[in-house]
Order: sequence, then structure tokens, then C-alpha cells
Amino acid sequence: MQLYGIFTYPIVRDQLIANTILVIIATLLVILRFISRRVRQSEIWWDDGFCVAGMLHTYGMLAMQFHYAHVGMRHHVTDLPPENTVTIVKMLIAYQIVYYNAMVLAKFTYLFFYLRIFVSKEFRILTWACMGCAAAYWTGSILQIFLICRPFAKNWNPLLPGHCASQNVAFSTIGAFNLVTDLMIMLLPIRFIWKLQMSLGTKMALYGIFGLGIFISSITIIRIHVLTTVDFLDLPYSMTWAAFWSVTEPALAISNSCAPMLRPILKVVFPNLFASAKAEYTTQPISGPKSTKNRTAERMDEMDSEFPPHTGSRANGIWI
Repeated sequence: MQLYGIFTYPIVRDQLIANTILVIIATLLVILRFISRRVRQSEIWWDDGFCVAGMLHTYGMLAMQFHYAHVGMRHHVTDLPPENTVTIVKMLIAYQIVYYNAMVLAKFTYLFFYLRIFVSKEFRILTWACMGCAAAYWTGSILQIFLICRPFAKNWNPLLPGHCASQNVAFSTIGAFNLVTDLMIMLLPIRFIWKLQMSLGTKMALYGIFGLGIFISSITIIRIHVLTTVDFLDLPYSMTWAAFWSVTEPALAISNSCAPMLRPILKVVFPNLFASAKAEYTTQPISGPKSTKNRTAERMDEMDSEFPPHTGSRANGIWI
């Protein structure tokens, strides 16, 4: 198998540099996420674990993008040795698995974060329903990898007798389901946040975070469009942009999932910026058991270090 310089083509070079920067930024944000947990003495929970797992899969995506460049990405299939083309197609199978894992792990990072802070029964039921949709997305995605060509070896040996369904259609369909689940997850808290008894500034900050998540969903739309243009008869040449967006998407998703946890650190670094932003739990005294809205607001100290430390009991790793 022949190896090529990863910077042979300027477009490949620029994409590798851009994605490397994005992955470095995502890594720094994950580190800051855990520093923030330390600062606030917050429990490490499932959302943090899924975040780290998603980050590790994103590293795998970036590593494979670099290897794609080594084995001939952006070369026409007629200019590559046959073994290079076979390697690229076989790598595509692993690439899909790692990508789908990275995306579903990012989704679960958001959803378990919701379970950490929202106590409303209605909201938690909807969150679990979204988890079911995310699990269905992952299951369907993995199944199509292994079922799209029969026999399986026909993926990289088209001369074998058998049949392959349209990979463009399969990728676009899975991509559309990915987009729908992303929008469900990002839109889920909007109505509930407005009802919380906290300052308007904190609410707007939360809306900004979830709004950024919706914006990131535009990357999914771009990726879906790119997948429809991939020519699988000349995959090494036509896959360049698909490989690029497939790393960009999980890197941005992981980065955005860390945003709610960064406020305590930002307030240490930029104290004057937050001096006037005083969060409130409630606008009026509450007697008896704490209301659902008030308990949820208390859990928002993941995003606001001015909230007092928890003094309640703990159940299953969550303060209540």
C-alpha cells in the first residue's frame, strides 16, 4: 500500500488543521468542565462520563481523518493502488461506527445533564423519551452499516455476487434522524427554563447555550447535503468534505455540552463581568417543601457559582 503526504492537497491540509484546532478547543473545554466541578465541589456524574467518552471517540475520528489523507484521500480512485482503495472503504466502516458512537454519546451528555438539574416529573419523562430516540438512532445507524451490503464483503469488493442498497440514501436518512433528535434535545428545556425562578440574565445565558446547540445542528444539515454528493465509485476523491464535517460535528457538540459548566471559572477569571449578575432562586418566600421550580433552580449552580452550596441530601449522585 502506498502512503501519501497528508498536506499534498491544500483543501485536505486546511481541513485537518481546522479540525485539529476544534478538537484541541473541545479538549480544553472538557478539562475546564472538570475544573469547574472541582471548584464547585459538584458530583461527577453520568453526563461527565458520557462527555469524556464522546471526546475520546472524537479523537478517533480525527486520527482516521489524518490516516485517510495518508492513504490517498482527494486522489481519484484511478490514481490509487487497489489496496489503498480497499483500505479506504474498510476504514469507512470503522469511521461510521466511531462517528455514530461519538454523536450518541454527545446526546447522552446533554440528556443526563438535564436529569442532573431538572426535577419536574414531566420534563424527566420527556428526557427519558429523548434518550429512547437517541438509542434508536444509534441502533438504526449501526444496523445499516452491517446490513447495507449482502454479503458484507461486497462493501469493499463490488465484484462479489450480491446486492448493496444506496449508501447515499442510507446516510441521508440516518443524518435526518440525527438532526431530528438534536433539535428535540436542544428545544426540550426552552419552555421549562422560562418557568424557573431565577434571574433573567441567567435564563438568557441558558437560552444562548441551547440556541448555540440549535445553530450547531446546521452542521448536521450541511453534512447531510454533502453525503448526498459523495460518489462511492470515486470515494477517495469525493469523501473529503464528508470526512471533514464528520469530525467537526461531534467536536462542536462536545464543546457546547461543556458550556453550562464554565460559568464558575469565568467568574473567577472575569469577576467584574459577573459582578452585577445576581441569580435568584425565588421571588417570594416559600414555606414547607421546596417547589419543583425552586429545586431545579438550585441545581443550576452547575452554571452559577454565586448559588449557595448544596446542603440537602443526595440520591443517586444528584443533590436534591
